[in-house]
Amino acid sequence: MKKIFILFLTSFLLLSCNSHDEQSNNQTWNNKLEQKKTILALWDSLTAWLWVDVSENYPSKLEKKLAENWYNYKIVNAWISWDTSDWLKSRVWLYLDLKPEIVILVIWWNDWLRWLSTTNLKSNIIEIIDSFPSTTKIVLWWMDIPINLWLKYRKEFKNVYTDIKKEKENIYLMDYFLEWVWWVRDLNISDKIHPNSAWYDLIVNNLYNFLIKNNILEK
Repeated sequence: MKKIFILFLTSFLLLSCNSHDEQSNNQTWNNKLEQKKTILALWDSLTAWLWVDVSENYPSKLEKKLAENWYNYKIVNAWISWDTSDWLKSRVWLYLDLKPEIVILVIWWNDWLRWLSTTNLKSNIIEIIDSFPSTTKIVLWWMDIPINLWLKYRKEFKNVYTDIKKEKENIYLMDYFLEWVWWVRDLNISDKIHPNSAWYDLIVNNLYNFLIKNNILEK
């Protein structure tokens, strides 16, 4: 009888400890979920979800991929159609309260459509970057413009991004890779400009690999 009592007591204590440990682990995980770090995605309509489901755009897909790999981040999609560096510069203060650890900054398309001077483009981008604390990691997506445009302007445009990288310490310059997806039928919606779900998959894979390679993410 005594042995049975001892076995019962031991089992009860073990179950209690396991239950306590499980509750503790769950609480720790829940607390961690509530303390998600923030990634701010700044882009124009290319980061939206034109004619695709909202879950199919790159910020949504990237957030899901990060979670699947145990990275505790939420992504705020701050896209605006026809966005320009001038416009973004004027409203960037709206995002400062988010206190993002990482900012993915892609600004270019609508600037060259307006033939914005590269001097102004560089000045605008630097002002946007400087709006965030120096501890913020800025992923600046280097961009190119069509090869049939004025050669001198195209060269100066490309140099803007490399020049900024040389001047700013908290910049991670991501290579341009979109030249082979424009007007590809299987990667664009019917306007042959904006991305479909497959196009966003390419963005996510490239971005994720870049973030990992450069040790930008934290667990």
